[in-house]
Amino acid sequence: MVVIITGASTGIGAALAVEYGRRGHKVGLVARREALLAEVGAQVSAVGGTPAWAACDVTDRVAVVGAIALIEEKLGPCDLLVANAGAGEPSAATKVPVDAIERMLDLNVRGVLYSIGAVLPGMLARGSGHISAVSSVAGFRGLPGSGGYSASKAYVTTLLESFRIDLRRKGIAVTSINPGFIETPLTSTNKFRMPFLMKADRAARIIADGLQRRPGELTFPLQMKLLLGLARMLPNWLYDFVIGRASPMK
Repeated sequence: MVVIITGASTGIGAALAVEYGRRGHKVGLVARREALLAEVGAQVSAVGGTPAWAACDVTDRVAVVGAIALIEEKLGPCDLLVANAGAGEPSAATKVPVDAIERMLDLNVRGVLYSIGAVLPGMLARGSGHISAVSSVAGFRGLPGSGGYSASKAYVTTLLESFRIDLRRKGIAVTSINPGFIETPLTSTNKFRMPFLMKADRAARIIADGLQRRPGELTFPLQMKLLLGLARMLPNWLYDFVIGRASPMK
């Protein structure tokens, strides 16, 4: 199987690349920093996988198409895309965070969209494939102090839900991956308590195991899934009260 992972140089992406390498797959790596991609590629080789990589900025549509085409030339057509590249920044409304939100929308939204756009024509032509993207439980409802991040992940989740329905008769599965807090460079700067924090290698195993079932949604850990599932159902007045009291922004 050929797996292409964006944001593969660090964090969940790097851990997932090594996990798929351990399972004997061909793994395509996409991220901005080629030196880090080479390091991850060496780890993939060391555990029995076959790596190829191409450095690009996933917010550049032309560059993404070119990078993925280069990887497919080396490894073969993409069977599974994991659009993982993403970022988060504080974006409390009181700080008028227009620039921060723009940066997150560029990476978290355009990066996912361009990556899907690069592999989807080939999958449609073959009548097979699996598209997934790393969203977040933060996209279930707007979190105080994280409006831009929550909004960008809500976009990804909703986009994939729609694509899932569009593609269900085309032989292409679509999965929204919604993790809770994972130990990555992204979360290392958080100044608040992160419940149910999980190591990246464990998250990678959960994702790789879960994607084998080709589900529409993969949300973990279970505690966070239940907690945020409940939050989805709360009326606005109660959600605002509960989350407002717990928020580090109050």
